[in-house]
Amino acid sequence: MSTLQVETIKNPTSSNTVNSEQLVQGSATAWVNFNGSGTVAIRDSYNVSSVTDNGTGRYSVNFATIMENDNYAMSAALNHQINATARIIHEDHGIIRSVSSISVHCGYISSSNNYTLYDHSKISTIVHGGK
Repeated sequence: MSTLQVETIKNPTSSNTVNSEQLVQGSATAWVNFNGSGTVAIRDSYNVSSVTDNGTGRYSVNFATIMENDNYAMSAALNHQINATARIIHEDHGIIRSVSSISVHCGYISSSNNYTLYDHSKISTIVHGGK
């Protein structure tokens, strides 16, 4: 395998440049778009081997290549599927972070301010860092 060492990458048709560290550190280390309703199914992904259904609104996103550390940042989104005051997706803070997976909870807050876990049909998570 060859190694390419550069400090700056430049677009050949313009003066746009990017520092190689920014390119490496700014790239997602893992991402996934999956169906969390019914049978869980990955639509597309990078560095994600599978998604485990851990019950209503609870999922584990499993990395194909483990992270070097658990200091990564996770962001996520889900579709507007139900009539609710707010839809929420968050990391499960009750589970210790892992270098091999991240635990995600999805739910909504009803008009009566009750939080309910819910299986959404379009869920996306992105992980940066961990390297």
